[in-house]
Amino acid sequence: MKKLYVSILLFGLFAILAAAAPARAQSVQEQTASIPFTFNVGDKTFPAGLYRVRRLNPASDRVALLIKSEDGRLSKITLTSFVRPDKTVEQARLVFTRYGEQYFLAQVWTEAHDDGLILPTSRSERTLARKAGERAPERATIALDRRSR
Repeated sequence: MKKLYVSILLFGLFAILAAAAPARAQSVQEQTASIPFTFNVGDKTFPAGLYRVRRLNPASDRVALLIKSEDGRLSKITLTSFVRPDKTVEQARLVFTRYGEQYFLAQVWTEAHDDGLILPTSRSERTLARKAGERAPERATIALDRRSR
């Protein structure tokens, strides 16, 4: 009887360790970017500065993305959709859409994933796009640096 209890206890312990292994393998990975201009994520405006970017639920079909200032005072969580690259992602980066002097975070590309994330277009960005007419918006790209925690 004692051997049965020890066997059950060991099996339970191994089951717990096996379940925890994938969680450790998918360690939370933040990436940082120094953004030299004021920008918008959705309808929220962020000043120039150092920001952390992190996928919150990478296994989902709609990834939640966290953008947070280095000091932690400003943050925004937004749902994203996947976008496939035309070529291999060589450098992690943030892609902004620019209308005049207003920048909107449009895409996030990370080296750890084969796909990128596209952010929804905000109401204010759609308004600026209509005013711009057929003139294509400009793109600005900022490199992301890897930072594990």
